[in-house]
Amino acid sequence: MKTSHELPLCFLNKSYEWNDYEFCLPTYWFKSETYKNHFLNAKKQDKFIIADNGLFEGDSFTQQQLIEFVNELQPDVFVIPDVWNDAFQSYINAKYWVNEVKSKLPEKTNLMAVVQCTDFKIGSDLYQEYIDLGIKHIAFNHSSTTYQQFFPHKNLSVSKMMGRIYFINRLLEHNIIEHDVHHHLLGCAIPDEFKYYGPGYEFIKTLDTSNPVVWGCKEISYDDIITSIEKPKEKIEEFFYKDLDSLTEEIIFNNIKTFKSYL
Repeated sequence: MKTSHELPLCFLNKSYEWNDYEFCLPTYWFKSETYKNHFLNAKKQDKFIIADNGLFEGDSFTQQQLIEFVNELQPDVFVIPDVWNDAFQSYINAKYWVNEVKSKLPEKTNLMAVVQCTDFKIGSDLYQEYIDLGIKHIAFNHSSTTYQQFFPHKNLSVSKMMGRIYFINRLLEHNIIEHDVHHHLLGCAIPDEFKYYGPGYEFIKTLDTSNPVVWGCKEISYDDIITSIEKPKEKIEEFFYKDLDSLTEEIIFNNIKTFKSYL
């Protein structure tokens, strides 16, 4: 399973060392020339790149902005705009991008669809509908309301972690998972989740999360018990433009190493 961690701008030059591939956020692509140039250089070096749509960051880009973004970057994978917990609209978006927009994108760029749902039946049906559209890259987000139904817990982070594990395993049990599809895990609630994807989960090819980085920016080590039971309240955006010191860099690096040991 290949990993990528979103980094503050001051540590972006560490990405090739710390990450297995590059995960590009349009949020910063449109705001920072340094960020944009990093990914354009990554492309020149033939790095594998997944480009997100900005939903988790709370951005809403126009279709034309995203088309221009994808055409300039030419990523290996682009995440089709999805809608939180809305299977129908996420499917409508996917169908439109496959049938109407794909021809306007670089030939090598594959489209990735995100499973959004409110229960297992809707989620499993949406997964199959993506397959029927010919989509070969499918992602599972980390904070669906469905997960809270699957695994109710007073600690919401635990519900999200265990809920995604449960959802993926039910898809496996019902023989719904297509093993020749590239599956991606978008973010994480608690890093311990990835200890549960061992042999038999090779269909999960990639994941992205800023979790070890954000904890590191707060100068909290993965050795601290809190990182095993909670998700940080902050997002990477709160640290993105800050000048962080060498101690913070060391903690982030050690957190990333510990994270990789979970896989």
